[in-house]
Amino acid sequence: MNDTATDTVTDTPDLDALVDGYLAGWNATDPAERTAIVERVWSPDARMSDPLVDVTGHEALVGVFALFHATYPGCTFRRAGAHDAHHDLVRWGWEMIDANGAVVLDGIDVAVVSADGRLHRVAGFFGATIPA
Repeated sequence: MNDTATDTVTDTPDLDALVDGYLAGWNATDPAERTAIVERVWSPDARMSDPLVDVTGHEALVGVFALFHATYPGCTFRRAGAHDAHHDLVRWGWEMIDANGAVVLDGIDVAVVSADGRLHRVAGFFGATIPA
């Protein structure tokens, strides 16, 4: 094992702010705000995939976030707990909340952070744990 085994992502912006920015992109209902968040938080060639989508680039990301609001009106996302990071990787738990405040879905996202501190790749998984 080498000395870098315990290194964390240190040359990126605040990872809490990055994760919160990611969630803000999902939660933004104003198209201009959503686009600005995506441009700030995501690399231009970023890719996001989860069980329902696999998209690349700012325009596609903005479209997915808009489709979320059309499909699940009144729903939002919030972080569940802290983030965990090492090297250029970060992961966090999340919850999807309905308009009444009930958790309707949870999961974990794992991301690769680019050299410029933005998200380059996010893989989302539904469910906070792996089913047996």
